[in-house]
Amino acid sequence: MRYINLKIPEHSYFFGFVQMDGNLNKPFRKRDKGRLRVEIGEEDLHILETFQELFPNVYSSITSRVRDTNFKINHRSYTFNVYGTNFREEINKLGLPYGKKSEIISSPRGRFCERDYIRGLIDGDGSLGLTGQGFPFISLTVKSEKLKEYFLDVVERITGEKKKLKRNKRDNIYNIMINRERAQKLISYLYYPSCLALNRKLKKTKIALQWKRPKHMKRVFQKFWEAWEDEYILNHIIEESCEFLKRTDNSVRKRLWRLKNNKISL
Repeated sequence: MRYINLKIPEHSYFFGFVQMDGNLNKPFRKRDKGRLRVEIGEEDLHILETFQELFPNVYSSITSRVRDTNFKINHRSYTFNVYGTNFREEINKLGLPYGKKSEIISSPRGRFCERDYIRGLIDGDGSLGLTGQGFPFISLTVKSEKLKEYFLDVVERITGEKKKLKRNKRDNIYNIMINRERAQKLISYLYYPSCLALNRKLKKTKIALQWKRPKHMKRVFQKFWEAWEDEYILNHIIEESCEFLKRTDNSVRKRLWRLKNNKISL
């Protein structure tokens, strides 16, 4: 009997969510059967209750606890627990590793509902809404190289933005952030009407999608340089490079200066 079907949108969302916010533990004592656990704050309790409804044939429980955290005294959280061996083995085969997972997780094996899966990732360990300056944004924090590459591919395909980024030096993680109209485009793709999502993030999507670019604000899109373009400008005069690559004289000159002064590694 199969419990999880990633062709079902809600199941794909669940899988993305637990990849970010869940833990899958193997048994380490005879009496300990191992479990899948997802712990969240009181405000998001509704999503755990929905998870229970998604899998009526699996024994699960929701427990609560109150503790002091760095951010709040008497913080109440809720934990969704699944102990069934078959369920745990199935979700493991789909791509949720046992134990520490942040560096090795990747998109699911086999067919799945992409935008629902990604929405689960965002709800689990991402953010969206308006920046301090009032611009719409959507972001995801990941440590896994494979998951980072997958998400960037989706961002490029949906928004047209090709991003290049390095790990955060402090935490050794990737902070992937999309802004303004491109953020709105991705939010619209992920958070469609009647989709399963955290209520608090659904409220933020409405606010983010209401934003309109002020008339005085210019659109500035960065065009990244490819390796073959660097090779081209190193072997052609500036006028030819501008014409062939459809770039400005200033852009080509700046790139040449960086290449010749070892500011870029080829």
